[in-house]
Amino acid sequence: MISSRTTEALARRKSEGKRLGRPTGSLTKHTKLSGKEELIRAYLGKEIPQSVIAKLLDVNRLTLRHFIASRKLAP
Repeated sequence: MISSRTTEALARRKSEGKRLGRPTGSLTKHTKLSGKEELIRAYLGKEIPQSVIAKLLDVNRLTLRHFIASRKLAP
């Protein structure tokens, strides 16, 4: 009974165009790569691979990839 009401309510909200689920979080203010955006853009402009850039900046390559994607630094 409760689950059917819940699914009906979710279907109704979805049909109304409301967004379902948890809201997206905000970007953190300070990360390991904060303040190095221009340096990363310069490296990307020179077509240096992201794994090499990550080694130069002493961070994990996935940390660098997430930073580039979240800040839209890729050309």
